Amino acid sequence: MTASPFKHLRNFRVKSGLFDTVGSRVMALIICTSLPLACVAGMLAWHTYLVTSNNSFERTQGDAISARHEIATDIDRTRGMLQVLARIGLHEEIAPRAFQLIQSINEQRYCSLVLNDHFGRAVTSLQTTAGRDAACAPENQVSTQPAVIRTEASRPDVEVLQQGPVPLIRIVVPLEYIDRAGETVAGRLIALRPLVNSQLVNAGQYTHPATDPENGATDLWLYTGEAAPVALTANRKIPNPWSVEVLAKLKSDAAVDLQLDHFEVDGVYYTMAPGYGPARIVAVSTRSIAETRALQLFLARVMLIVLILIVELLLVALAAQRYLVEPLEKLAFSVADWRRHGTFQPDLPRALPLEIRQMERAFSRATKRLDRHEARLTRATKQQDLLIKEIHHRVKNNLQIVASLLNLQANRIKLPEAREEFHLVRDRVRSLATLHRHLYPEGGLSALDIRAFLEELASQIFTANNRCNKGRVSLSLDIESVPITPDQAVPLSLIVTEVVTNALRYAFPQERCGSVQIRLARNENGAVLTIQDDGIGLDATAQSDAEKREGIGLQLVRGFARQLGGTLEINSAAGTVYTLVFPIQSVRRTIQ
Repeated sequence: MTASPFKHLRNFRVKSGLFDTVGSRVMALIICTSLPLACVAGMLAWHTYLVTSNNSFERTQGDAISARHEIATDIDRTRGMLQVLARIGLHEEIAPRAFQLIQSINEQRYCSLVLNDHFGRAVTSLQTTAGRDAACAPENQVSTQPAVIRTEASRPDVEVLQQGPVPLIRIVVPLEYIDRAGETVAGRLIALRPLVNSQLVNAGQYTHPATDPENGATDLWLYTGEAAPVALTANRKIPNPWSVEVLAKLKSDAAVDLQLDHFEVDGVYYTMAPGYGPARIVAVSTRSIAETRALQLFLARVMLIVLILIVELLLVALAAQRYLVEPLEKLAFSVADWRRHGTFQPDLPRALPLEIRQMERAFSRATKRLDRHEARLTRATKQQDLLIKEIHHRVKNNLQIVASLLNLQANRIKLPEAREEFHLVRDRVRSLATLHRHLYPEGGLSALDIRAFLEELASQIFTANNRCNKGRVSLSLDIESVPITPDQAVPLSLIVTEVVTNALRYAFPQERCGSVQIRLARNENGAVLTIQDDGIGLDATAQSDAEKREGIGLQLVRGFARQLGGTLEINSAAGTVYTLVFPIQSVRRTIQ
């Protein structure tokens, strides 16, 4: 009977992989198609947030540039005032009063004003003793010739100095003045003042009011890297913004002479822009309302995208379960029920995809066709079984008839040697008939019950030789369950028939008593068949008149042993022992 194509449906609890079910594959397809859209939406929301954050950096950078412009404008005003003083023809005697006038006009912002002659000697000077700027305090005053840190390329006459907490600028203006002798001589007018104008700081002129009220608070600082940052805003909105991380970042930027930079630390934005000379302006700002709103909007969009994706997956999973997975499972269970009960009646809903309806119709046609085919095969199998049973029954009967004919013919022969030969052939045919009955009990091939077969065969041999099992010669069997194939059963039965027959005929002459033992057991290399008797031995029987017959029997036994692929040993020291070692072959399964 042919194997069913639905044999794999007998066991539904199979080990499945992650994407073996329809639902998991549909979910995977939805995820693969939805993730790109979700990623694009998330990237757009993140881009909006980054644009808003960049606007914050641009805003703070604009404040820093405005402060730099204010510093440059203040320095230009100072230069302009000194150049006006140089052009009016300054007299040596009135120079101190002119310096005091300049200090008054600028509210004591100069640390010192010095008039040098052409040899660089101070002709007259004015030093601030109690200026309004902390940088002009006596401990922070510098000489008229301090070390120059840097000069502006566009203003070579302005030098930036760093000898205190606040950077100083030194402005040198060449001029011609009238000395005490009334002669016009060349000299230089040198002014020293803080880089940061405290008046502008207090007036808030370094920073400009924000045009957008939603902009975050911004503080401006002057950073040189040599001292602590100096505030350019009087009312600082961000307390203590100079953490160790921020100062390390600014110091590393100064080490590589980086002029522009922006970064964020703990929600505070830092934008560095060029200042004046070595000084840099750092704008410190917090997150504005617009930036906070942009961040909240970004998070809301991300959460919305995730929520939409989850809801979409749930809906698709439910729909796939309802319209795909459940119909397919019902279809599979219907096929399994068809295999068990022979009826295919799937209870499928009508709202199904066209492909599943077509699959259901195809399964229905296939099951009907298979039912008809299996019915034909069943009828053919039954007929074949009957024919095989009849054939084997006739073969067994024919073998028995041949044995009976041989027995009748032997009884009509007067010559004893010929009669014995006929009897031997009869016994061999009977052994084959007995084997045939055990191999084909119901007309079908089955595994040989070696124990029952050898018991019946030995009893049959004893009966054919007019012996009783419990008489003068006894029979003992020790048979293990060893699998024997039909190809091995034929030579094995003939070997047992030949050896036991010889033992009964020649090993116990003159009413000698004894026993015949048959043992079959397993060993490491296969199976071992031992047939032993305690008679007179093979050497004694070889001297009798039956020497020729015994020689033919041994030839048959050795030939059958070779046919089994085994080795035969004969020992006649005490009686006769036949030891046959042969391999065990795999037994074919029963054909049903």
